Amino acid sequence: MGEHFAEDYSFIMGIVDLFPVVLFALAGCILIKVMFNELRKPFTALVCSGITLSLTAGLFKAIWKILVSLNICDFYPFNIMFMPTQSLGFVLIGVGLISYLFTQNKKSETTLSISVLPLLLLAFASTPVKQFDGSIMFIAMLVIGETMIAITLCYLAVKNKNWICLVLFIVSFIALMVMGAMKPLSSKMSMDVTTANWVEESVNIIAQASLLVGCYLMNKKGFFSYKA
Repeated sequence: MGEHFAEDYSFIMGIVDLFPVVLFALAGCILIKVMFNELRKPFTALVCSGITLSLTAGLFKAIWKILVSLNICDFYPFNIMFMPTQSLGFVLIGVGLISYLFTQNKKSETTLSISVLPLLLLAFASTPVKQFDGSIMFIAMLVIGETMIAITLCYLAVKNKNWICLVLFIVSFIALMVMGAMKPLSSKMSMDVTTANWVEESVNIIAQASLLVGCYLMNKKGFFSYKA
């Protein structure tokens, strides 16, 4: 675990870090509202649980930055729990949302077979990882979760012929991929901690703002209006 210094983070950075958390929370509320009656109950529970985990991870990371910037303390659990908690949260959201593509107008037997997937993912996440800190595994989970979310939202946008929302969901997905790659990119570009964090903050705000606007516009027209 590396050392963290107050000069690497600022109070403003910690406050700004709350912006994407709020944006994601609003988008999450929209998704829960529109998906509640469309998804089977186990998958609705996965979406709600995943959104809660992801929000908790983002909120605690912002609080950690504020504590460090003010020289109060380096409460490192809030930092190290971010990636495992967020990656698991995104996987749960992704599994819950993408289940719609497999369970609509299908027999219940199909649903039962798909419901095993979250258990397999949880088993994978809890598998002991040797010789590295597990970051590769969590990044992989994050990518899988974000991909499933993007596939589902883009599918609904295409079905509704809502091309603006399709572009917004794609922008959000690409921004999230860039944010996930920031650590190796910042190392190659020799960015200091502060610069890398500000770039990551900016990309994250773009990702969450695009997701929120896309969900809001889709909700106005109706996520499932193509059924009519």
